[in-house]
Amino acid sequence: MASPIYRKPPTPPGIYRAARALRRLSAIAFVVLILFVALVGYSAVQIIHSQPHLGTTTSTVEPNQTVDVATQFSLTNPTYFSIQHFALHFLILNASNVPLLDARAGPVSIAAGGASNLPINLYVPLTAAGESLLTEDQYLDWNVWGNASYAYLFTVSIGEATERAWGAPFDDLQVSVGAPALVNGQLEVPVTISFSNDATFAVDGSLNYQVVPPSGPDCSQGSFGLNVPSGTGFDETQDAAYATGCNPAGGQVDSEYVGNGFSVSLPSEPIP
Repeated sequence: MASPIYRKPPTPPGIYRAARALRRLSAIAFVVLILFVALVGYSAVQIIHSQPHLGTTTSTVEPNQTVDVATQFSLTNPTYFSIQHFALHFLILNASNVPLLDARAGPVSIAAGGASNLPINLYVPLTAAGESLLTEDQYLDWNVWGNASYAYLFTVSIGEATERAWGAPFDDLQVSVGAPALVNGQLEVPVTISFSNDATFAVDGSLNYQVVPPSGPDCSQGSFGLNVPSGTGFDETQDAAYATGCNPAGGQVDSEYVGNGFSVSLPSEPIP
């Protein structure tokens, strides 16, 4: 009996072979994508756990009626992907939760395995809510957050909220005006100014003042020379020429700090 004739299976059409290859490539690409996303997610967690933080701050009074607060933000990228367009947003509130500053810094890029210390200069205006920075020690609420493109496709967010102690250059500013007296034929009034320099910088310059009554021209004016190092106090009395017939009761003392090429007005002090 003759054996049956062996017939070779027919070759699948080309379009079928192409579809099968595409399915295999799709499965491989899907697995690679899953692994990539998992690696990126793990890397993003590593960035957050790398302890990004805000550095110490120093401050100086600027000629444009602002306080320059200098600090830096440190961020390490211990992963295999770069961080692009990393930008920071700062919101600083005073002790009464009134916004002092809303500003941005950056952006910068951080290579894979690299680190960055982003220098920050924030200019807080000494008007309205910022005026209290001159005469009141307080804790400021710092809210810092940033967004960046990561691994070219994803977004990573980093934030920090902290309190920072602020030392005022004229903390507890007090001005008192004594009773006028006739001295060597000249009517004079004793003016006493005291404060504590709790800022990180020296108060060097002059403190000009005007004794302003409720109505009419100024009663008196003068100037104190200042050379007050950080962490020390100032308490001096000066006899100033006094306008005849002036009554300062219920008025105020307006003062102005004049430094090296700039000036800034201090809050007015009422006269009982």
